[in-house]
Amino acid sequence: MSLFHTVALFCLVAACSAHLCLINPMQRGSETGINKAGAADCLLLTAPCGGRSKDTAGVTLTGGQSFTVVFQKNLDHWTKATPGNFVISFGSEGGQLTTLATVMDNGEPSLTLYERTVTIPLTKGNFILQVTYNPNNPQAPAHFYQCADVHVI
Repeated sequence: MSLFHTVALFCLVAACSAHLCLINPMQRGSETGINKAGAADCLLLTAPCGGRSKDTAGVTLTGGQSFTVVFQKNLDHWTKATPGNFVISFGSEGGQLTTLATVMDNGEPSLTLYERTVTIPLTKGNFILQVTYNPNNPQAPAHFYQCADVHVI
């Protein structure tokens, strides 16, 4: 691939990317600029947590209780022919994650907030709550990741 094609592909991905931010619980790192579509803190492409390190603050949750997860489609990249989804998962970082909920992307605009109530697993200890945006669009990255650190009691 020539340098021109590489640069063109990078620009296309950057311009077409669908971004994801995790509001509740708060995502690792910052939430700078999330009130504007295309925020850099919402463009994390590396599994499982966007390349961000564990956050010592995190949140404490009680196993077996309901918890409302709030996330934002910061920049839309929906396609009618192949709509994507958001997946809320829970587990150990680097281990197998359990899907708690799947939310379809129905073409809502950029900056839309989604809420989904999930039941926190009964396992005690330190875990991640991960939200993944899977746009299912060949012109966008395959997955976008956000994580929050949780301590289950």
